Amino acid sequence: MKRILLIGAGHAHLHCITHGPTEDVEWLVLNASTYQYYSGMYSGLADGTYDIDEIRIDVAALCRANDKQFIEETVIKIDPDEKVVFGSSGRRYTYDVVSTNIGSFDWAEDTTRLSIKPNYRLPDTLKRLQQAKRPVVIGSGAAAVEMAASLKAAGVPITLITDPELLSGHPAAEAITRRLEELDVYWVRERPIDDESLLRFKQHPPIESDAIIRLTGAKAPALFAGSNLYTEDGFLLVNEQLQALDHPSLFAAGDAATLVAYPNIPKNGITAVRQAPILLANLLRYVQEETLQTYRPQTNYLTILSMGPRHAISLYGHHYSTHPFGWYLKRWIDQRFMRKYRS
Repeated sequence: MKRILLIGAGHAHLHCITHGPTEDVEWLVLNASTYQYYSGMYSGLADGTYDIDEIRIDVAALCRANDKQFIEETVIKIDPDEKVVFGSSGRRYTYDVVSTNIGSFDWAEDTTRLSIKPNYRLPDTLKRLQQAKRPVVIGSGAAAVEMAASLKAAGVPITLITDPELLSGHPAAEAITRRLEELDVYWVRERPIDDESLLRFKQHPPIESDAIIRLTGAKAPALFAGSNLYTEDGFLLVNEQLQALDHPSLFAAGDAATLVAYPNIPKNGITAVRQAPILLANLLRYVQEETLQTYRPQTNYLTILSMGPRHAISLYGHHYSTHPFGWYLKRWIDQRFMRKYRS
């Protein structure tokens, strides 16, 4: 019997867990936490729309319900030549084909610098932000403005630090600015020189903070470089079949991988969801020695930023809308996603 090993329980692997057939195939899922937190609902948790149980998936229970073996384990190295992965527990796990869907990572945490990557850190990080006297969010993209707006809407005295331009100059930046001003978010439009608790700037006066979270885009995990795999900026390079360039038995989806043919596609959950059916098909086709399918990313897709309860900004390509319907649509989409993975 062939073994398919899944490292991580990201969006694409959740699809594999629930849809992967078990006849003549053994599935082993390794994840650093029993729970997987759904990133699309982080802002709803921050503003009080959801509680913690509504935004997390019990991966262990989901695996049991779908006849997959689950082990709580952090993978620290992959040996693709021997087809073995190594866990922080000291255990070794063999495979016939392996896939990684572990998301991106962030800076090392300390007493002031917080992180929600890997996402099992989310509950503690959010609690510390809510209890801080001078919490700060750093970042100019969707995740940062969502988090800042949602925390402020819940009464947290958040400071937002961004580049002069939001969302790389997207036309929706004007609407985001209006919403942040409506919420009275304290906003510094200048990146700090460093990330210490005393944030220093070239122009703005220093800001003292007791809780800093940096949401500035995907950062590569150490796993791939530490396994001497073919990477770029630490991200595993994969082809259009989602295979590692130098090891065909290694697949990857989501934030931690870069497609050579499409290096600029966003590293986010939407991409991982779109990759999921192709990934599952190709894992099965690989063990059956069949021709693999090709992944083609979509050009445009809908993004809805939740900016506090019943406030949203919807983006599609270079267009945007501030209609309240967007918030209800996002809520419906997110809850539908979670229902698929309730064990």
